[in-house]
Amino acid sequence: METAETAEKDIVPALPDAEGHIESAHGAEKAEKSDNCKNAASGYPDFKISGCFTSHMVIQRSVPAAVYGFSSHPGMNVTGSWLGETVETRVGTDGRFRLTFSAHEADPVPSRMIISSPYGSYILSDILVGDVWLVGGQSNAELSLAACLFTTPELENEISGDDNFRLFRQSQAGAFEFRDNCASPYEDIIKPEWRWKRPDRDASMPFSAMGYYFAKELTKRIDVPLGLIMVGPGGACLRELMPEKLAVDRGYTVGANMPVGGYYNTLLSPFEGFAFYGQIFFQGESEGIWKEMAYKYADDLAAMIIDERERFGVDFPFYNVQLSSYREEGKTFFPFLHVVRVEQLRALSLIPDSHVAVDRDLGAGSDYPDWPHSPYKAELGRRLAMQVWAYEYGGKANMPDAAEYESPLPVSVRPG
Repeated sequence: METAETAEKDIVPALPDAEGHIESAHGAEKAEKSDNCKNAASGYPDFKISGCFTSHMVIQRSVPAAVYGFSSHPGMNVTGSWLGETVETRVGTDGRFRLTFSAHEADPVPSRMIISSPYGSYILSDILVGDVWLVGGQSNAELSLAACLFTTPELENEISGDDNFRLFRQSQAGAFEFRDNCASPYEDIIKPEWRWKRPDRDASMPFSAMGYYFAKELTKRIDVPLGLIMVGPGGACLRELMPEKLAVDRGYTVGANMPVGGYYNTLLSPFEGFAFYGQIFFQGESEGIWKEMAYKYADDLAAMIIDERERFGVDFPFYNVQLSSYREEGKTFFPFLHVVRVEQLRALSLIPDSHVAVDRDLGAGSDYPDWPHSPYKAELGRRLAMQVWAYEYGGKANMPDAAEYESPLPVSVRPG
């Protein structure tokens, strides 16, 4: 099991320097593909389900539940059993198989799934049915609970593996190891140790603080189990988070830290076919470095989200986070952050079913050494949870004052 101690090197994720590059703190040597992360051009093992599916996972409610995997034996029979239903399929000529179970409503009672073939079986336990949320963005999305918990010491004793949510952690460091091998999309999770976990201390401390606080607050208000998947690597630019073809079509041929599409290929591509409900997102500091990219931010973000919705086949709600304040250092480091903030507001008109959570007032204090990574993620998580509760779970009926859940928007602007 990966503990908070072994994940310590990832607690404070990387942020790009003034040229847009992150430090090569995770090794410069070329990484070899593991047996668990064959890409589209590689051979398959005898039988393997995707690493997206493990014990302790949350399966998206109200839609058919697909489980997919790989085999070097086309035509082989694969059987799945879950919640009293047995389904069968065969491995295709492309070496892939897909089992589809019936849709189920939210269920906090753990269940067991068995996926079998002539070459072995997988027994997955402690499965919940609920809503799955992506936690996307860059370093302020990846910033860990361990780095922020001192701001809410009263919550430390409330960390519990029995909470009604589950965590799937991926990291910038893990993806960075494969940067020389990520020219094409990976079909499977790139790190074998990445898997679904209960939110106990070992799993929660290295997880996204924004995501953890969001789930902690939201599950106080709803009975639906939540699953959170981290797809927010530190230092990421939009052109690295979107698929390569989309990035190239938008005029980008070189990434800052990864090839264009590199983070999409390593962290998001393996989840194509995995149903989810929505996404919370905190990104844009990288584009604040360059004037041209800052002024294109709304259009690039909208293109990326629209493309994701098409790829995943769901018009998921998108909850964006306004870029924080970054003290005086930010003006030198990210000279075009003010442009990105305006673009984040403009993106609301380009992305249907999208929202923005205010974070400008939650920047790092003058006495906090890590000025770009504010530790005040508990309040941000609460604001996101209140918005999501209002718009996705009927919470507006209990909040007659829109200020309880909606971020303020400017009514008018006049020259100074």
